[in-house]
Amino acid sequence: MKLHKILLAGLLVVVSCRFAFAELDRDKILKQLNLDPGGKTEVIKNFPDSFPEVLTARGEPIVYTRANSKNFEYIGMPIGGIGAGHLYLGGDGQLWFWDIFGLNYKTGQLKGEEAYQFPYVRSKPNYKGAFLPEQGFSISVKSGDGWITKKLNRDGIKDIEFLGQYPIGEVFYRDSDLPVGVQLEAFSPFVPLELDRSILPATILNFTVKNTSNEKAEVKLSGWLENCVLARTGDVKDLVLSGKRKNQVVSLSEGGLRIHYWAELNEDEETISKLTHHGTMSLALLGTGVTTDEKQAEQDVMSEAPLIGRLDKSFTLKPGQKKQASFILTWHFPVTKAVWMEEAWGDYKRFSTEYYAKVFENAAAVSDYIIGNQKSLTSDTRLWRDTWYDSTLPYWFLDRTFLNTSILASTTSHLIDDRLFYGTEGGNQGLGNCNHVYGYVHAMGRLFPDLEKSLREQVDFLPVEDGGALEKDGKIRFRWVVGSIAVDGQAGCVLRAYLCHQMSQDDAFLKRIYPNMKKAMQGLTEFSDPDHDGILTGPQHNTLDGTWYGKVTWLSLHYTTALRAMAEMADELGDHAYATFCRKTADRGRKYIEDHLFNGEYFIHEADPEHPDSPGTYTGLEYSQLFGQSWAYQVGLGEVIDPAKAKTALESMWRYNFTTDVGPFREVHKPGRWYAMPGEGGIIACTWPRGGSEVLTLGNQRYAAYNNECQNGYEYAATSLMMWHDMPYHSLAHIWTMHNDRYHGSKRNPWCEVEWGVHYSRSMASYGHFIAACGFEYHGPKGYMAFAPKITPENFRSAFTAAEGWGTFEQKRSGRTQRNSISVKHGQLALQTLAFEILQGRTIKAIDLKLGDKTNRQFLFEQTGSRVNITLSERILLKAPQTLSIILNY
Repeated sequence: MKLHKILLAGLLVVVSCRFAFAELDRDKILKQLNLDPGGKTEVIKNFPDSFPEVLTARGEPIVYTRANSKNFEYIGMPIGGIGAGHLYLGGDGQLWFWDIFGLNYKTGQLKGEEAYQFPYVRSKPNYKGAFLPEQGFSISVKSGDGWITKKLNRDGIKDIEFLGQYPIGEVFYRDSDLPVGVQLEAFSPFVPLELDRSILPATILNFTVKNTSNEKAEVKLSGWLENCVLARTGDVKDLVLSGKRKNQVVSLSEGGLRIHYWAELNEDEETISKLTHHGTMSLALLGTGVTTDEKQAEQDVMSEAPLIGRLDKSFTLKPGQKKQASFILTWHFPVTKAVWMEEAWGDYKRFSTEYYAKVFENAAAVSDYIIGNQKSLTSDTRLWRDTWYDSTLPYWFLDRTFLNTSILASTTSHLIDDRLFYGTEGGNQGLGNCNHVYGYVHAMGRLFPDLEKSLREQVDFLPVEDGGALEKDGKIRFRWVVGSIAVDGQAGCVLRAYLCHQMSQDDAFLKRIYPNMKKAMQGLTEFSDPDHDGILTGPQHNTLDGTWYGKVTWLSLHYTTALRAMAEMADELGDHAYATFCRKTADRGRKYIEDHLFNGEYFIHEADPEHPDSPGTYTGLEYSQLFGQSWAYQVGLGEVIDPAKAKTALESMWRYNFTTDVGPFREVHKPGRWYAMPGEGGIIACTWPRGGSEVLTLGNQRYAAYNNECQNGYEYAATSLMMWHDMPYHSLAHIWTMHNDRYHGSKRNPWCEVEWGVHYSRSMASYGHFIAACGFEYHGPKGYMAFAPKITPENFRSAFTAAEGWGTFEQKRSGRTQRNSISVKHGQLALQTLAFEILQGRTIKAIDLKLGDKTNRQFLFEQTGSRVNITLSERILLKAPQTLSIILNY
């Protein structure tokens, strides 16, 4: 693999170019991007000389190097299982920021603005209590009568490169003192759609050593780990415990050794059952030639000295030969403080047990499972990584839209009890499952819909009396056990349920949730839209932490979009009367918004005269105003607001809110937190090009100051909509700015976007940009799939996920032919209806449809404008590695 080094933040080197249009009109695009606010706001635009070509260039992967020492200060890619604890892989291969023990350091997490301005760095590994055990890896090579030993990190090796393509991190080590090179591949198994194979409390570390000299080389690869059970932190600080911490070495039947780390306590069961940081760990080294200095060791459990276990593997390499050594690190700490609200639930034990602890007895059992399934777990994880990056989309775009999925393997996310997802806002900040924050998230529903389904069935649509959040009047507590209704969060629960239904193979999930989901939809209507005109009125608590009054485009459009989703689901289950009610109500709301809340440039917030001091944006241009339309496209609802007015509003948002340097704006508008620093770009939450910014002084000024900020998740939602509305370069320019100005590894941790807390959950909205770029629609129960690529439609390739499988879509245009193919790489895919976009002005004369080498003639097709719909006479089932080819002839 040829690695391209990028040493500085800023510009990507363009090695190949593909443009969003067959012929790039550079001046026209730059003119569109450089929309001037005309002095009405303080935003400026100063794009680099590489624009616009760099935005669509395929480029090469970003490889961080030791030559820029700052790179390795910040890089920390989450490398554990989903909801199974938090562990970073550093840029030099060092494992750091260990939060796998159920402790969930709240004091170890920087909050908000502080976290953004001072991101986690490896030079402060124990910052605010974060535990760093004695651990590492080394390489030893015999030289003459002695050995040369180097630690495999930046303190030991001179030349290091890091390539992070989540879920896999690769580190390349070279040193002039050594006759060998070393490559590390590190990951936790990650297989989209297969949650139980992706939640393992484990990290696999595959080291490949190659002899780069002309002489035979004798090599020893070593790994060591401290026994972290009840070690030097957490509950031990407040308790005096009696017992022994123990390391025990066992031989593996498959070859190799494993150290089992545990502690034997002389305490009563009640005390032990409440201890976080009490569990087991293991470190295995596979294959032949594995040795260790000790078979068993122990120490008093209250000892502060580290009890370390070490494994070595020796082998000989001929010139040019390479060999692999695999370490498997596992952990098992059943008790978590993620959900520790005994007062709220009574039986805290139900919600303080890690789900994986119900699947595996201890860390050794996790290790056994991985060893027994290592081949398939590894190949499937690599297959997903390769499928994702086997694309015509730019590498930087694929990175930024997917890497936030790693939030699921961070301190933010937990899988507890009976496979229930519990997500805090960010880094254990904020009580979890906050529906108005997670209402922006797309990655979970597309990649692991079971996570979203657990929330619908065990929280949002489960009655309070049964442990859920649904009250008798249909209101959903927006933080599960506390808070009442947040109107945007409640609408979002319905839309997320629709996505879950679409990511299902049949309607079984929909049938289970429908009665209580309908109750929630009716609850929102009766509480905030009692006259059924499609416009929310009265108190409207929302994700900006205030209660707004008036007629707010953002909130009412989101509500009417939820009504439309509800109507689709109602029709599918035969509840046609309610479907009709929902659509009529939504249509009334749309008409009012278009007729009364559009000022010619953008959509606004109409004041409620009875609540003149209500917080809100009023005449301001707020970046979430079309959030409902964004969700509508994501779930195939189409246009829910006048598309011409929507595009005008998006162009205005770009003109007045987007800036390549927030400094001048924040010099004037000082309140608010800094999530983009001077010299960095982003979309300002709200500007007032027509005046009216004095409303920032209304209500709670702390929350009003949010309007001066750039917050990642909201920004993603706004600019993904630009992709759908024929503004691909605007959408790409914003993501490029996020990726290179704000989260390049030389400045901050690329895998740790910050809002109120680190690894902020709302940032998983970035995946919506990918869906938009593909123009992807899918409905599993209907067997429907559609693509309408927005970037390089003449030559496009990307990954997709469906209910039961995932794979690659490809489209090529040449002459009078458009060739589309859907290849299943993993699992299976049931299809009956397909839809594609063709060149405008062309008419389809014939279609050839083949599954493998068999031609299918049993279908009908129709064309509406540039959209072609193909309906098969019966459903077909593609199983990996089958390919369906569709040739459209003009």
